[in-house]
Amino acid sequence: MHTSEAEKDWLRRICGGQPVTEQQTAPAKEAEHKPVAEKKANGHGFGDIAGMNELKEVVTEGFINVLKNRKCAEVYGIKPPSMLFYGPAGCGKTFFAEKMAEEIGINFMKIVPDDLACTWVHGTQQKIGEVFKDAEKKAPTLLFFDEFDAMVPKRSGDEANQHYDSEVNEFLCMLNNASERGVYVLAATNHPERIDKAVLRTGRIDEMVYIDMPDKEARKSLFTLALSKLPSDEGIDINRLAELSEGYNCSDISYIVRSAARKMFNATIKGCTDEYQPISQALLEEVISKKRPSVSGRDLREFERVRSEFSPKDEGCRHATIGFR
Repeated sequence: MHTSEAEKDWLRRICGGQPVTEQQTAPAKEAEHKPVAEKKANGHGFGDIAGMNELKEVVTEGFINVLKNRKCAEVYGIKPPSMLFYGPAGCGKTFFAEKMAEEIGINFMKIVPDDLACTWVHGTQQKIGEVFKDAEKKAPTLLFFDEFDAMVPKRSGDEANQHYDSEVNEFLCMLNNASERGVYVLAATNHPERIDKAVLRTGRIDEMVYIDMPDKEARKSLFTLALSKLPSDEGIDINRLAELSEGYNCSDISYIVRSAARKMFNATIKGCTDEYQPISQALLEEVISKKRPSVSGRDLREFERVRSEFSPKDEGCRHATIGFR
């Protein structure tokens, strides 16, 4: 089975691998770890992702087409919306954001909570402003906030939490009309219910898109990719593995294959032979039987409840799912 470098990169990232995002060398002060906007990588945009077709269509029509046809968009008074991806962990939200930037051909800046963390008073508030200024200097920039709920939690009004309120207020200020400055905001979270309601208002976060767990076809592709470069029996029943792994996310599937590979690695070195012991169907099914899904049925029901609250109009529609062409 041939696997492209782009597909292997996609698998590594959404299954918990190290993101290929370089950070600027930080000065030797507290206000360090300043993220840097990246130029478009040498990827193929949406060509590197198969599946997620509904999400691609939504993003293309509502976001990408606006940026690629700016003069026409101005005539109709249309601006690219800020968007929030939400749903269970391990469904490719971060990778999709990177590929969006590649598809458009603009800079990409990824921000995580640690990038904004600071121990001195109002330090985080200052960093938020610096992030937007840096993105504006290198505009056009797709500014992506991961784990967004940790950055803009619901304000309590308590004096003890006043610094959090100030940080949320700074975000509200920066989000207003960011697109007019060439900064296009995209965020991702597993918990939209924890985000301050004012942040989710139109004009700050315009659209919320629910991204679901991998469907059967996506799980088949994940198993195929993960096994493609490993010693494995030719008769592996990928369809059966996909059926047994219903409710598993990408990280779970990666763990299953790694666990099977580790067992055959140890069997090979103990056998004192030059022949690599192949991963078998029986071994993979055994590992699956002992591995619980990371996202429980109870968690999935809670995600559905949250989805019905935040995206009631798309109830009954097919969710965005992941897979390969």
